[in-house]
Amino acid sequence: MDCKDIFKFFCAAAFSAVVCGCAANKEILSVSDLSVAELEKRMNAAVDPQGLFAASKSYVMRQEIREKQWLDEDTVKMVELKFEKPDKLALITYDDNQISSVFCSDGTRGWIADYNSKKVMQLDAKGLRRMQTLTSLSRPGGGGYQSVFKRVDIHKCVNDDGIFYRLSCYGSEQEYPLYFYIDAKDYLLRRAKMKVVVGDGKVLDYENRIDGYAMRDGVVIPIECEVRQLGATQKSKVIHYELNAKFAPSEFQAPVF
Repeated sequence: MDCKDIFKFFCAAAFSAVVCGCAANKEILSVSDLSVAELEKRMNAAVDPQGLFAASKSYVMRQEIREKQWLDEDTVKMVELKFEKPDKLALITYDDNQISSVFCSDGTRGWIADYNSKKVMQLDAKGLRRMQTLTSLSRPGGGGYQSVFKRVDIHKCVNDDGIFYRLSCYGSEQEYPLYFYIDAKDYLLRRAKMKVVVGDGKVLDYENRIDGYAMRDGVVIPIECEVRQLGATQKSKVIHYELNAKFAPSEFQAPVF
């Protein structure tokens, strides 16, 4: 599985989870005054005040992704995420309004499809588990961080940007923890960061910062974000969000070329 697809999917899943910030500066950590469970209750109340997201059976979200170029004009793509309980999902990337790639899963199998080469690759068991771990955070009514990760540590975090709760999340198949930063005032997720080891052993940094929230379909969602990955910077803007959308079963199956 290509690392770019992992990054793209994590980005979209984190946005739709409604559950990324702090700048890369010196952090002072201290003992948290809240448990992970209590923090998650406050986060859920902040983003899902009426319980509409938790009760929903599906959702669809579309984002405009703008990537800054050094010398050329910025490139603009659209990414669409479709999710249906319990574990069906499709992440579709469009270039010039044409599908360029798809990651999809019917809940038990997963595929990556490249529309330019017209090739489909089925995920192995490890790749599928990693994707399901990440999508667990975006599942309506899901169990939260402690149900997804093997271990979750919580600290109070102070830096130049303010005061946050920092969750350090460890998985059984992760070489490095994932960090989530939650604003101590409004309990909204402001930043997520992680390290990923690619095939040649190189360690790459991923960072997702949320610049703005807004209510959509009764849910407070991050609508403007900045993602830094592979030395590139992308800015995303949500252009559509809908709960309980209807999907055909084929939308979660591998395409046939």
